[in-house]
Amino acid sequence: MMKFTSFGFSEIGKSHTQNEDRYFRDEKQGLFLIADGMGGHVSGETASQLAIDCISDFVIRSRSGEVEWPALPQKDLTPEQNRLLAAVTLANQRITGLSGHSSVIRRMGTTLVGALTEGEHLAIVNVGDSRVYRIRSGQIAQITTDHSIVGEQQKSGLLSREQARAHPQRNLLTSALGLGENPRMDVCRSDLSPGDLYLLCSDGLHAALPDEDILAIILSVPDRTLYKIGLSLVLKASLAGGRDDTTVILIAFSE
Repeated sequence: MMKFTSFGFSEIGKSHTQNEDRYFRDEKQGLFLIADGMGGHVSGETASQLAIDCISDFVIRSRSGEVEWPALPQKDLTPEQNRLLAAVTLANQRITGLSGHSSVIRRMGTTLVGALTEGEHLAIVNVGDSRVYRIRSGQIAQITTDHSIVGEQQKSGLLSREQARAHPQRNLLTSALGLGENPRMDVCRSDLSPGDLYLLCSDGLHAALPDEDILAIILSVPDRTLYKIGLSLVLKASLAGGRDDTTVILIAFSE
């Protein structure tokens, strides 16, 4: 098992009266989650908190065999990938069920990005446009794919990264928890190397700062102290506009 340290921080956006982002960081479980709620103040924070609570509870309890799995494990996925996928599936069922019984929170939903350590690998799941980045050897790579109209056009080669950032429909999601029975959920696995730094973030960060600026901020902290990096990222996002809530989790791996 590779050693790691982590840091998490969330800041309310300038256009919001309440922070609808939620995050979870448990080094003992090796579980890290960010949820970016939508649908208005009550709906957004309800959906994001419910997702975090449901997923973290399932991951912890499923390891002791005290919970029923919502779906059979997939043969092509690792144990922790299956655990994450089941947890997110259950969270979607809970959010969809709750929104269907309340006129106040009928339109609620949330993005979700999560990472779970698995030996020399990191199991990753995402729904929506919250992201996972890997910083390795001075380079930054986006591990997840945005579930948005612009993100899918970019993946298909119809838009460049620069065109996607300036597109008027860049915030229109094609998948999120709570918006249907079968949202798109991407699950992948990333190999770990000593010195790797993984960044989980809500769109408040990547909408305000292009990838090259995110990398420059990270590399500008000479001792790679995680809290300095995290606070610098959130501060620079705020200075660049910062209208949306901004949440970051950093995970640094070593031998």
